[in-house]
Amino acid sequence: MSRKIRLNQPGLARPCRWTFLPNFRLRLLINNGKNYFSIYPAMNILYICEEYPPGKIGGIGTMVNVLGRELVKQGHNVYTVGLYPHGYKQAGYEEDHGVKVWRLRYMSDRGLIRNNYSVTDLFFRRCLKYSSLLHWDTEISSKKLFTFIKKIVEQYHIDVIEMPDWNTFLHNSLTAIHVPEFNIPLVVKLHGSHSYSRKEMNNPLHKRIFRAEKNLLNRADAVSAVSQYTARETKKLFGLTKDFSVLYNSINTRLVSMTEKVDTKVIFTGTLIQSKGIHSLLTAWNLVKRRNPSVTLHVFGKGPVKELKKILDKKASDSVCFYGHVSRERLLDELATAAVAVFPSYSECFSLAPLEAMAAGCAVIYTVKSSGPELIVDGENGLLINPDDIEGIAKAINLLVEDREFRQKIAGAGKKTVSDRFDITHSVQQHIVFYNEVINEFNKKKTRSF
Repeated sequence: MSRKIRLNQPGLARPCRWTFLPNFRLRLLINNGKNYFSIYPAMNILYICEEYPPGKIGGIGTMVNVLGRELVKQGHNVYTVGLYPHGYKQAGYEEDHGVKVWRLRYMSDRGLIRNNYSVTDLFFRRCLKYSSLLHWDTEISSKKLFTFIKKIVEQYHIDVIEMPDWNTFLHNSLTAIHVPEFNIPLVVKLHGSHSYSRKEMNNPLHKRIFRAEKNLLNRADAVSAVSQYTARETKKLFGLTKDFSVLYNSINTRLVSMTEKVDTKVIFTGTLIQSKGIHSLLTAWNLVKRRNPSVTLHVFGKGPVKELKKILDKKASDSVCFYGHVSRERLLDELATAAVAVFPSYSECFSLAPLEAMAAGCAVIYTVKSSGPELIVDGENGLLINPDDIEGIAKAINLLVEDREFRQKIAGAGKKTVSDRFDITHSVQQHIVFYNEVINEFNKKKTRSF
């Protein structure tokens, strides 16, 4: 437990400047509306991550990036290492705002695969898969990864390791890959595993991958989840009894700006796959365009654009722009001028995309499925829709485009929701408390085992 000292000024609203002590830092902890000083030791935290930005990344990489930067800013030491997918072109080592980043490569990554959804990429990926070269390479490269992690743990005196439940090296190996003991606690954070995602889309589970992911969760010293829904469904799927802590994804609201909105600008951000609801959105867009011919849809994210364009009819196709993967800075600039953001997902653990859109002052249409209701109260700080209800999606978009007063009302409420509950400064405090609890429990178990 940390020592807490009540402030004399109960009205103080902003965190004070950090006061650094040897190996400690003095910071403000806001708990249930009360202000406290709390002293925690500066921590050395290692994240296993295979998609740290820049590059074509997903939500896991973005979250590690945002969380890592803020942890460094608050006096902690952050390291990240991962076995990166073929075609990921970023530097093997770099420092990002104080975060030390190592990117290890597969032995077979020789520049033939470029992650551009081309026929060439598909050909070489299938060659790797069906020749068993990828499986052999994964086993060798994962051992290299774990050996490297052990060196990092020893050299930088790491206190805790966190890794996601989604790991490509677990999927690509024909034999079971076991994460070794590092003599420090291992936290697995639930962002949505391969098995979880397939179950959410009612697809059959891959038995080998299911076993590998269950073994990882059983191996973990502690498990956290990015939403209540993800925690509940993962426990049910894998038949687990251990307790999960919920640490919601969050964003740095200080980096999100808001300018004059373009009333007819609608935006979608995210990977262009079925589970994100892009097919439903484009189908609904044909209906939206018939009623509101001046609206435009701006789609940001990696995916098979040529195939998706076939969903649009002739009248709607000219009003939809596909930009592919862009930098986060560019994405935030686009959100700043968008009036409406739409995310008709079938499966979401706790997506960053609607958080960023709400922080930028967009009126957000989100999914009624999975964790959507944990963020949005329908009609108050956003709208909830069923991704299978094409007419419902179109109706929600038309309502927000046509009713400016209502749109601004829920956009303002959404912005306040993110600022109050999902800002990274609050999330870092929650993570540090959680990590300290995990370390204390781990040390107690070690003591009892002697």
